[in-house]
Amino acid sequence: DPGAGDPAHRQKALNLLGTILGELNLITDKVILETTTDAIVRILEEKHETYEYSELIWKLFETCHREKLYDLMARLTSAMARRRITNDNVTVYDSMAVKKGFENISRRESISQLVSELIEADHQTGQSLKEIMVSIGSEEIALALSRIISHPIRNVRQSTLKILAELGKAALKVFSQILFDDEMFRRPEDRHELPDDQWYVIRNSIFVLGSLHDPQGVPALRVRISDSDVRVRREIVSSLEKIGGEEAVDCLTLMADDPLKEIREAAIIAIGLVGPPEAAPILIDIARRNPQESIRAVRGLGKMGGEEARAYLAGLLEDQQKLSDLAGGRVSRDELKVAVIKSLGDIGDSEALEQVK
Repeated sequence: DPGAGDPAHRQKALNLLGTILGELNLITDKVILETTTDAIVRILEEKHETYEYSELIWKLFETCHREKLYDLMARLTSAMARRRITNDNVTVYDSMAVKKGFENISRRESISQLVSELIEADHQTGQSLKEIMVSIGSEEIALALSRIISHPIRNVRQSTLKILAELGKAALKVFSQILFDDEMFRRPEDRHELPDDQWYVIRNSIFVLGSLHDPQGVPALRVRISDSDVRVRREIVSSLEKIGGEEAVDCLTLMADDPLKEIREAAIIAIGLVGPPEAAPILIDIARRNPQESIRAVRGLGKMGGEEARAYLAGLLEDQQKLSDLAGGRVSRDELKVAVIKSLGDIGDSEALEQVK
């Protein structure tokens, strides 16, 4: 009874229940585990637990894990996760019992076992394991999963990346550290590309940071925007596009000057897709400085929209000399004019459509 008046009696009762859980047998006693899990979940939801419950939570989790009752483990950890709040990188528990319970559950040997079981899991078990790991949400989980994101089995890679994408700040910290680690980017001096074993880890780390949609992932991506491996730069553009925001646009602007045409074009397109209308001067400047990319920049302005983009595009239609200057002899003026018309059509407001007419 969580409301029992004597803490000493309550502790003894919880200790006794914990001892009983340790002796249960799956074949004959599963109903006891189910009943106990239901009771603990209810107590957590009603916020009636006391600190002494932390050891009971750990014992229940450990017993269910031993018996491979992943559905019960998922119900328990999900109830615990609902007592956790994360704001501005600060995680707060409204229950010391839950906080201590998660600390126990996050022991290295327990996490390692969960990850090993994920590799062998069928679909239903994998769903429960995903719920458990996301609920635990610790850096230990993210770090353990980082070791299998390049697993040879496709389903394992996919499951791992899906879990990491929901781990939030824990995954952000672990995978940012991977990109900040210069050792991960070492290669022979005469080789541009990373060795395969390093590349797969780096690729998936960049992918996870993009999947988190967290602007705090941008600094780790920024330090590698000039890496000699074009695959790294290509993946970074994709992740910056997913993240969006001012810092991501700043990085994409730098990458719009990449020595490789493929990367320049991808960065310019991404700026148009995720940049706010106030970022129109960025694309206009890119078009003026790099005439060979003017068509991409003009198309990006159509995707970006806004009054400034519309006015600039309209000015190109009205002044043939401006259009010729922008083409700079590097692209066809007619193709550039078509791009301007299409971009005004993309903006699609009455003024833009009037210019098209």
